[in-house]
Amino acid sequence: MRCMIGLGSNMGARRRNLREALDMMTALEGVELVGVSFFYETEPWGVEGQRAYINAVAAIETELEPLELLDRLQEIETALGRVRVERWGSRTIDLDILTIDDLIIDSERLKVPHPLMKERAFVQIPLRDLIELGDNPRGSGEVVRTHGSPMDYGLKLMACVDRGWGLGREGRLLYRIEEDMRRFRSMTLGGTVIMGRRTYESIGRPLDGRRNIVLTHGSIEGVETVSSVAELFERLSMEEKNFVIGGGQVYRRLMGYVVEANVTMVDGITDADVWMVDLDGRREFELIERSPRGGFEFRRYRRHADIQERLGEIP
Repeated sequence: MRCMIGLGSNMGARRRNLREALDMMTALEGVELVGVSFFYETEPWGVEGQRAYINAVAAIETELEPLELLDRLQEIETALGRVRVERWGSRTIDLDILTIDDLIIDSERLKVPHPLMKERAFVQIPLRDLIELGDNPRGSGEVVRTHGSPMDYGLKLMACVDRGWGLGREGRLLYRIEEDMRRFRSMTLGGTVIMGRRTYESIGRPLDGRRNIVLTHGSIEGVETVSSVAELFERLSMEEKNFVIGGGQVYRRLMGYVVEANVTMVDGITDADVWMVDLDGRREFELIERSPRGGFEFRRYRRHADIQERLGEIP
């Protein structure tokens, strides 16, 4: 099921609260983050005298039943310090289920679509980043684009796969193609490359001419490491070129934030044991360029145009 989740925070480190909630959603079994809006600073809704909120909307695919999803989201709220004292009161994090496909649910615990979503500009405007709502979303309250969304960092994915989107086997790449490796170096040189520990260990050293960040628990001597996706976005710069280069788990954790995927697709199917998401089956991506070579082709996929066109527009 495709679900839209509203996020908000007006206590503590508001942007980090949202990023940590997104990371925790991604880690849930049966949940895949497929997209997130930009971040917006908004007026408090329903109660005066509060600090402004940072709001966003995330799109997920889930196998969870609606009430089970609600339970998992409330567990994330509790883990991030949410205390329910006052209706529409201040909170470290608020996670609301807005829609679940075309379902209509009217129970004591859950109402879907969210009954107030069309009245709230802080929902309608970020929702527009993910789905088509027309030029003038409805809703009241001042909403201003702000920095801090993972989308602001313009993540680009680099991968080499077979026709079944296989990535590797037994901790090794399926292919080493000289032209692909030259292209990889040319595109990433001078930028930041983000990888998991196994990918780093398979390379055996930091890639020269690039900032190397390894997403892993624990440290690696002489290498910059981060232990969570939330920490990763604390370290990245929006002014740099940022590339996700593997492996499979890192692709999964960061795919919802990727704005462009550069894929080398090799003819044939191999006996892979790690796969990447099939981008041809993802409605949030479109294939915009393909360049055939002998036995393989270079492909470029782009997240939908609205996100691309609005990157770098932060006031």
